[in-house]
Formats: sequence, C-alpha cells, structure tokens
Amino acid sequence: MSRCMRPGPITSNGYLNFLREFRKKCCGMSAVETVRQGAKAWNRLSCKQKAKYRQMACKRPRRKKRRSCRPKRRRRSCRPKRRKRRGCRPKRRRRSGCRRKRRPKRRSCRPKRRRRRCGSRRKRCMKPGPVTANAYLNFLRAYRRRHCGLSPQETVKKGARRWCSLAPECKRRYMRQACKMSKSKRKKRSAICRSFRKKRRC
Repeated sequence: MSRCMRPGPITSNGYLNFLREFRKKCCGMSAVETVRQGAKAWNRLSCKQKAKYRQMACKRPRRKKRRSCRPKRRRRSCRPKRRKRRGCRPKRRRRSGCRRKRRPKRRSCRPKRRRRRCGSRRKRCMKPGPVTANAYLNFLRAYRRRHCGLSPQETVKKGARRWCSLAPECKRRYMRQACKMSKSKRKKRSAICRSFRKKRRC
C-alpha cells in the first residue's frame, strides 16, 4: 500500500481545497502528477461544483483558543527565609551598662583653608627654555618668568624692546651666561668673554 500524502489545511482558495480531496483519492501518484491531474480535473468541473470548494472555508468552524482550566499558582512573595544553621560560635559578651563614657574630642583651632575662587587662580608661567650661548635668548628666558600673563608673541615683542633699552652693564650678565655655555673656542677667546671677571648684577 502506498502512503498517502498529508492533506493540507482548508483555505480560502477553492482549487487548493479541491486538490486536498483529490490527493486523498489518488494516493499512488507523486506530488507532481497529483498537481497535473488535479488541474485537469479542476478545469472539467462546473461553476456550481467549484463554488462548493470555495465555500468550504466559510463553513469551517473557527478554532477556539483553549483556555487552561488549571488555577494559576500564586506566587509566594512572603515566604519566610530559611535560617542558616550557625555553628558552635562562642556567645558574645554583653557590654556592661556602667561603661565609662568617652569624652568628646576637642576640635583643633586651626583655621579652615579657604577655597580659591575660579577668578583668583594664578596664571601659569610658560616653561623657561635652557640657558644658551645667545645673550638675548638668556635675557628672554628671565623676562618670561617675570611676565607670566603675556602670550608668546607679546613676550617676544616686549622682550626685544626691553633688551634694546637695557644698559650695557645689565647685558653683561646674560653675555657671561652665553660665554659659559658656548662650545666654540673662538668665542671664549674673544675680548668680551675675557672681560667677565667681576660679577655685576642689574
């Protein structure tokens, strides 16, 4: 005995409903032969016979959702928690009621540090460069420390004006630094570097 194919569900398409019954009658055919022979048989039917299969979907009783008759389990939110068994711990000694009260610690009389406001922050100075063999750059290094609020461009402009207005005695300090940092023997033998015997501060 050849096994019949499982019939599909009843649909709103009349041809598929007819093919469903045709498949039950012709169990020995393959799926391709069933579709071919079923299409030929469908075309031979009259309009009344086709309407019968189209109305099958309307006559089919709708499936009702099964409602479970079991009562819902109530969640026990207030279950008493199981107490863990404690081992043989030694009992804590009760504190005696006549215990001496501790004296309150005296607060230190140091004045509290006042927080600086946002506007009262000190302006950060630019990092001074290293001492070089150039007297002007050594002067500009010291000038940058004194005038922290200036921008790099303003520092160069104002520093150049100040360097030009300095007396030659004041420039000798920075020239002396340049002579010490210089690696060239020719510069060290010059008359300016030889003349720096006494320290003069401006």
